[in-house]
Amino acid sequence: MKAKLRKIVVEGEAYLYALHEAYFTDPQRSTFTLKIYLSGYKQTPLVIEVLTLIHYYGGQPLKSGILLPNTLSQTTEVVNLNEPKYIKKLILKGRINGWNGNNTLPKQDGFIYLEQLGYEVDSIKHYNQFKSENTPLLC
Repeated sequence: MKAKLRKIVVEGEAYLYALHEAYFTDPQRSTFTLKIYLSGYKQTPLVIEVLTLIHYYGGQPLKSGILLPNTLSQTTEVVNLNEPKYIKKLILKGRINGWNGNNTLPKQDGFIYLEQLGYEVDSIKHYNQFKSENTPLLC
């Protein structure tokens, strides 16, 4: 099923974006992918992907909303990437990182973007094979 393209205007430019999630059962992880297109440039999207742990009740934490501390604002907020304010922040961060809408960048690590925005994301990162097997799924 194709993801519905949503529209957002950021600093006078129109963008289209789609959100997609995929779940894996072993290990329990999920990917959250955001594709952002500058209107009229469908061939050169900014692709941001985040590999997270699956929350037992909420599924993909960045889709359902997860409480994350922000070191820049010294606050804690519910981060839900379905909300346009976060899409806007990611577009602006993508532009700072070199994407202008008509150029191609490699797939971007969403955790790096969130960390650049000040969020502490360790609680939702998918633990790799070098982490302890006793690490909880979500803190």
